[in-house]
Amino acid sequence: MNETTTSAPATAYDDITTNVLSLGTGKGAAAIGRPARWAPAPGLVIAGLFFNDRNVFRRVERGLTHLPSDPNRGAAEVVILPAGPELARVSAGIAWLDPESGAWTVVHGESLAPRMDIDLWLSERGEAGAAIAIDGPRGLSRLFGEKFTAIRAPITEAASFDDLLDDPTLPDALRALREGIRRRRVTRVDEAETRTITPQSTSLNEPGSGLTPDDPAVALPQFRFVFTEAEEFKRVRAALEEPAPDTHDLYGEALILPAMSNEQRAMRYEEQAAGPTQHSSRPEGTRSTQSSDSEVVVVGAMAWRRVATGWTLVIGRVRTQSSLVDRWLDDGDGDQRTRVLLATVNKRGSTEQPVAIDLLCRVTDLRPEMQDADEPFVPFAPDQEPVVTLVRTAAFRLAEASNE
Repeated sequence: MNETTTSAPATAYDDITTNVLSLGTGKGAAAIGRPARWAPAPGLVIAGLFFNDRNVFRRVERGLTHLPSDPNRGAAEVVILPAGPELARVSAGIAWLDPESGAWTVVHGESLAPRMDIDLWLSERGEAGAAIAIDGPRGLSRLFGEKFTAIRAPITEAASFDDLLDDPTLPDALRALREGIRRRRVTRVDEAETRTITPQSTSLNEPGSGLTPDDPAVALPQFRFVFTEAEEFKRVRAALEEPAPDTHDLYGEALILPAMSNEQRAMRYEEQAAGPTQHSSRPEGTRSTQSSDSEVVVVGAMAWRRVATGWTLVIGRVRTQSSLVDRWLDDGDGDQRTRVLLATVNKRGSTEQPVAIDLLCRVTDLRPEMQDADEPFVPFAPDQEPVVTLVRTAAFRLAEASNE
């Protein structure tokens, strides 16, 4: 008599992702008649998800407002994971089980940002805790206004995905959500082809240009990309403002590099990594105060990956003087962020009003006088995110090309 062994059917997942995740607070927001569970309040930090497709937004809205209270059938959570030196990845999502089909719907968005920014956001959290909010085609600008749909969610910080999933007592819905977050992670740059877009010109803009006075980034320096091809401008703008659902790992960075070859730069990093020598004129643990007005190259780059088309890299450079970079950064401190501006040239040859994109890029200042002798900056750390490696590799190549 032959026995037949029947294995359990594989779990089905329906992933809904968005690349637009904004971090804000619930100060001054109104409850607009919703139950206290969804009522924003002072001391509430919010992770906001934006869905440009109206049908997707309505579906997510229904799932959020009817999320099962059973932790094995519904869950909402904000997860924070390290993403390399001084970076963190924030993932916010909800998951629910369809009792008829047995499939999980997993909704989440991600943001890759400097750890400093994440800590600043977390510092606003009070007794009200945290929430996940969603908004649709009526406009991202209203995401933290008076009308939005939100649900309270815990914030979980962990050192790795293994730490998130190792607990055997983890409720089913929370496990489904965290598995969905892990499925989206890109582990290698060479998993897809890279398409590089080089704007016709780039510039460093003073803080405040093109932004309203109450914009939180109004005081930040700006890196502007100018496109003479209107269609290219539209494609980049659409990819940033209305990303496709299969978009992963959007990241931007501006690197300030000495005007030297990569070989010279590599030798400098080796000297820094070896630590101060007996001939060093700078005491260990201090920063040089002598800043000559030497030439530098500022490279601005942002990259993202789509499952369908691979990586897209937008990159440009500005060769200028160190003193002008200090003025651009306002206070000369390398621990800064920059706002991305996109612009196109009209038919008359004039640059049109720049469009401010809601993408805050990290500024990495690699000028020798900005480095700590005892903690040299390592641009290619073993545990950093692949998209960071992609951006920095391209930036170093472009900076070297400017010296030829």
